[in-house]
Amino acid sequence: MILSGLDSTIKAFELKAIQLGTFQTQSPSIQNISESIPPSPTASAMHFYIIGGSGRTGQMVIENALQRGHTVTALVRNPDSLTTKNGLSVAKGTPLSKQDIEVSFLTPKRPDAVIVTLNAARVSDSPFAAPLAPPRMMADSHANVAAVMRQHGVSKIVTMSAFGVADSSPNLLCLSRAVLRGTNMKHQFEDHDIVDAEMKERGLDHVLVRPAMLTEGENAPVRTFGDDGRGAPWFAKITRESVAHFLVDVCETDAWDRRTPVIAN
Repeated sequence: MILSGLDSTIKAFELKAIQLGTFQTQSPSIQNISESIPPSPTASAMHFYIIGGSGRTGQMVIENALQRGHTVTALVRNPDSLTTKNGLSVAKGTPLSKQDIEVSFLTPKRPDAVIVTLNAARVSDSPFAAPLAPPRMMADSHANVAAVMRQHGVSKIVTMSAFGVADSSPNLLCLSRAVLRGTNMKHQFEDHDIVDAEMKERGLDHVLVRPAMLTEGENAPVRTFGDDGRGAPWFAKITRESVAHFLVDVCETDAWDRRTPVIAN
């Protein structure tokens, strides 16, 4: 079997892969078709409703939004996981409960956009560990928040997805695709596949951002590789700070609405 020969590769990848870490496909000799960013932000302050704000990238999103003068409501299971800050409202709950979202959605006011940085829980920190989350954790969370958004006339939702989800999968290196779709990581990617398909049918102004392999480090210039990652280099990476900045960027403009940009540094 192909996967039996991936043991050593997986061990190497495990040292680098974090959450939905992915590994890019195209040979460096292929013409790079990336486009530069950022989009032009709006000048007015906005209010964001964030799901997954207690995670590493989610906390960076909150910090970046507050630094720009925006305000944030974060729905988290454990409010103590977030430090009290001016402009931040913290609500206790889970996105798997529509009621929890309904109760907190207008606290302290109706959001201008929703940001989702959820990550499925696993039995350990390894991205290859068995999942603890239900199979549709991402999909059901999106279904719940989308329903509440419609109730209150909110149309913008920005989700941190991953390169390798849905129609970007064919543009991964075959070995990378085998790792992502042939190990326990497949559960997260299959859930994101469902999110991708269902969000496109809901009529909301969605942006499903597909970052390359997540790494630690400072914010750096971001390149985009279309909606499916065609032309992305092998083993491209992007820092969490860069992803956080990009997620807030796309909330501030409609230039990325109904798109699925693949991003890397």
